[in-house]
Amino acid sequence: MKRVIAARKPWQVAVLLAALSLGGLGAWYGGASAQVAYSSLTLQGTPVQSVNLYGTEYVDVESLRSLARVVQEGPYLRIDGYGHSIVLPIDEDAYRATTDFNTIQLDTVREQGRTATYVDGAVHVPLEVVARTFGATYSSGTFAMPELRLTGVSSSVGTSADRLVLDLTQDTDVFTELRGNDVHVVVRGAAGDQRRYTTAGKFISGARVIKDGDDLRLRFSLPKDSGYRMYKVIRPGSVRVVVDAGPSIERTAPALLDRIARPLIVIEPVLTRQAKDGGSDFSLDVAKKALALLNEAGWQVKLTRDGTSDASLDQKMELARQSDVYLMLDVSHIGVEGVVAPGVKVYQQLSENSSEYVANIRAGENPAYASNAVSDLGGTRILTEALVKELGTQSIKAQQRPLSKVLTLGEAPQAGLLLELGSLDSADDVAALGDDAFRQRLAVGVARSVAGYLSKKVENAAVLPEGGAAAPVGEGEGSGQ
Repeated sequence: MKRVIAARKPWQVAVLLAALSLGGLGAWYGGASAQVAYSSLTLQGTPVQSVNLYGTEYVDVESLRSLARVVQEGPYLRIDGYGHSIVLPIDEDAYRATTDFNTIQLDTVREQGRTATYVDGAVHVPLEVVARTFGATYSSGTFAMPELRLTGVSSSVGTSADRLVLDLTQDTDVFTELRGNDVHVVVRGAAGDQRRYTTAGKFISGARVIKDGDDLRLRFSLPKDSGYRMYKVIRPGSVRVVVDAGPSIERTAPALLDRIARPLIVIEPVLTRQAKDGGSDFSLDVAKKALALLNEAGWQVKLTRDGTSDASLDQKMELARQSDVYLMLDVSHIGVEGVVAPGVKVYQQLSENSSEYVANIRAGENPAYASNAVSDLGGTRILTEALVKELGTQSIKAQQRPLSKVLTLGEAPQAGLLLELGSLDSADDVAALGDDAFRQRLAVGVARSVAGYLSKKVENAAVLPEGGAAAPVGEGEGSGQ
């Protein structure tokens, strides 16, 4: 059955078409203006344009690149910044993008949420999602990342390790240093209060936060026979640095840093012809007495020979390279009638080390921890002066003299010297060396000077930046539980 439409006059048709067209277009634009609106946004202090899309504020990818690394991979968008990572699908349906229809990934967490979409052909991102993941301060028209700050330190107690937790407002470079027996956790570019934190831990009794230029340092003492580990926990809106320490954690510090707290002392009692021929071995006796005194105080000491065996030259040079102090003990013998050089003498090695690495550092290069591996010639000078002073307290007057190159001393990267105990050409020296009490006084002078020199070195390695003193932790400045 045909449907008949009444005939209209031409002017009536024109008016009807115009009404339909204007009504339809007006409804579309009216709807669009109600759902999409352009406005201004202050993005980390910079004014940019944003889009209000179905009640949600979006910003284009190019504007967001001033804050984070943004990469489009096919139908997905990846946003990396401030230690966080966001993966968003790009939904071509703008309305659906503003709902929780899609699955998004915030760091390691997957959830339903708003996703990226196209506006005027450009990819736009929901600011609420970025702010929540990065931990930003956000309200419509304003987006700002907080100041990088350490907001607090808390602790927990374990059966075989204690834990310290540092809460940061955003991610930054964090690394650790072992200085003596102290662990320093360095937080790059962070602000925060300098304070002490006490804990109820079995292994970490407390910690201290100090300012170091633009950085912060958290310092605590490493328990005996313990190791430590540091790692980050990054979740949407939060960054935590976790440090565990205790005997259950293997100590993995590099040998160079570990030696700061337990340096190596090498004593070479030079074998004289008299000792070879079965006579008194004065240098070995003094070396053994000094060894006993240093071992009793907890220092690590090696002798290059005992009563039956002597290390080879190559072995001595290897020990010298490993040493923090290399000390030669000798008794002189010129063997020319009428030529005598009596008395105790301390010879300071002045020649350059044969190692290119050591020579380069002494020439001015300064790689990380270089001072812990290599001293300039000042280390030997300080030890020499300390030995002369300690011998003086034992009523032994020692002369201080320079020394030309000796192979083993030349290989010592830190401090090396030769102590001449006396002369076999001098009857007075031989009589003195034959007295056990005199040899004991020599050993005491050696042990005290070496221990004093190394103790100061360990303290310097653990000193706080800007001369801060290593005050006890837990004196009422704050606590973390």
